Amino acid sequence: MIKHKLSVAVLSGSGLASFLVLVLNVHAQIVAVVASLFLLPGGVLATLLTRSNEFTPPLAVLATNALVYSAFVFIVLIAPLSRGVNTSTMRVLAIRLVFPALLLIGLACVPAFNPLWPHGMAELAKQEKNLHEALPLGMGLDQARAVLQSKGIQFQERAEETQTVVFEREGKNVTADRGDSVIWTRLETKASQFPCGYQIEIVLLFGQDKTMKQQHIERFRICP
Repeated sequence: MIKHKLSVAVLSGSGLASFLVLVLNVHAQIVAVVASLFLLPGGVLATLLTRSNEFTPPLAVLATNALVYSAFVFIVLIAPLSRGVNTSTMRVLAIRLVFPALLLIGLACVPAFNPLWPHGMAELAKQEKNLHEALPLGMGLDQARAVLQSKGIQFQERAEETQTVVFEREGKNVTADRGDSVIWTRLETKASQFPCGYQIEIVLLFGQDKTMKQQHIERFRICP
């Protein structure tokens, strides 16, 4: 009897977790937000287990949520409501849950249907590499302007009147001296990992001789 109860709980919890992942594809923002909130318990647990702040494997999020909701279904629904239910009834219920649960799990494991999978990350890395190669240290200011303009990248530029830190994040900084020129911009990309997208930050520092002496070209995660 207990094994059938556990089977029903696991199938129900796994199917529910997979369904919530698939609901993230719904274009109605409120629906996606509610679904993401219900996925939060497993997401937090998966992050702790994988010790990752940048990228939590989607299957780990799915598995931990399946575990959480299986336990919830067993404790809150099956244990108190199955009293008096015979073994054959629980076995039939478990059998009937197999197909829909496996269908939902299978769909949730396909990257095209699972928004938790990162998208466009290879293109993002390639874009970063190309920018590093196109804007090397020692390049002239006019050349850098021409490269950015040729790529259709809009940017801002200014000459510093005093020594100042023009960029600082997580121990990285770009410090300009008086008379230095700075070009900076944020480039939109198509890369994403739900619920965050990515931009590429570009900060180029040129000395008084108009030669690039510092460069920061790096992806930046943008989350709601």
